[in-house]
Amino acid sequence: MDLQALRYFRIVAKEGSFSQAAQKLNYAQSNLSTRIRQLEQELHTPLFYRHATGVRLTEKGETLLAYTDQLFQLVAEVENVMKDDGTARGSLHIGTMESAAVTFMPELLAEYHHRYPDVALTVQTGVSAESIRQVLDYNLDGAFVAGPVNHAELTSCFVRKEKLTLYSAAEFDVGTPLAELLSQPLLVLPQGCSYRWMLDNWLHEEQVVPAQTLEFDSLGAILASVSAGLGVTLFPESLAGFYKTKQIVVSHAVPASFAQAEISFVWRKDRVMDSTLQSFIRLLRKKKA
Repeated sequence: MDLQALRYFRIVAKEGSFSQAAQKLNYAQSNLSTRIRQLEQELHTPLFYRHATGVRLTEKGETLLAYTDQLFQLVAEVENVMKDDGTARGSLHIGTMESAAVTFMPELLAEYHHRYPDVALTVQTGVSAESIRQVLDYNLDGAFVAGPVNHAELTSCFVRKEKLTLYSAAEFDVGTPLAELLSQPLLVLPQGCSYRWMLDNWLHEEQVVPAQTLEFDSLGAILASVSAGLGVTLFPESLAGFYKTKQIVVSHAVPASFAQAEISFVWRKDRVMDSTLQSFIRLLRKKKA
């Protein structure tokens, strides 16, 4: 089994068609079909279901594709490390929560870009659980996440602690009882958001059943809806400075056991560390010191 055969297999699987894969490879379709049949014979199992309009992976084919994706990710990392002369260059794909993306990250990314202008930065926002999955799947080099991270395949760097607060519309002053605030509809991000998880745990401890939970896929939409009086939400205190100064939302203290969230940067333990990621982690640790 050689890398070229696996490369051909991977492209056929991604394209879902021998003809489209052959066109993409600029390779004769008959030769491509022969290489895949040879691979199937070598592995003693069919990898595709063939049909008139294309191909579909068998169960063993799905398994091989997962391993192949990991293999070529590792090959790419090894090639980068071999070419690495200690200068950060290339690309860096970072995942993050929206709250981090609009509070502490802009200054951090600006400094990193100033120090390492040859690195192309890509930032992907999402809930912490999804960012962790993307790191585990090798789709992200690393990610900023909230809450405890205990995973055998990940390592992490502590970044900061965030003070959490309950946000409401300006009609509720700072003296409003928490029981009254928690009786309002809860505005949250999708499942997998660490702040939603903390809010759920808080309500469970208080034995409060929310009247209604409204799910949004945008942090900005949540804050705008809170300011309009739709309900309340739990997020870092640093998040909504603009809204607070404009007297659009009011922040309320929460119990000490739910008042802080730990932010970490996570990456795979088995990742080959090139200068690009190393330099980013060094900057994080310098900022923390």
